[in-house]
Amino acid sequence: MDRISNPKETKQKTMKAHKPCYNCSSVMEVKRTTLHFERAGFYADVENVLAYICPNCGTRSIPGPTAQMISQLVDDLFRRASESAHPEKQIPFTGVSLHRIAG
Repeated sequence: MDRISNPKETKQKTMKAHKPCYNCSSVMEVKRTTLHFERAGFYADVENVLAYICPNCGTRSIPGPTAQMISQLVDDLFRRASESAHPEKQIPFTGVSLHRIAG
């Protein structure tokens, strides 16, 4: 079976190269994508996520360990952001962008 490796992935070391789309049954491609989340007046983008993407219908599928990691990270960000909405904890800026330097 063909697999695609990504040495930077910690928990998910390989992904199947031929996964069927659960919406239209087309063969999904392994690509990178950006995930956008919104909650209670805040938004977060998680960029450069390795995912299965259907070239036919656009369905995206994120492998389990990666999805769990992203979910925990985003939940924590939104929790902290909502805490800063209290007047005594008001942050003096509108956002933070965090990126790992490629290399």
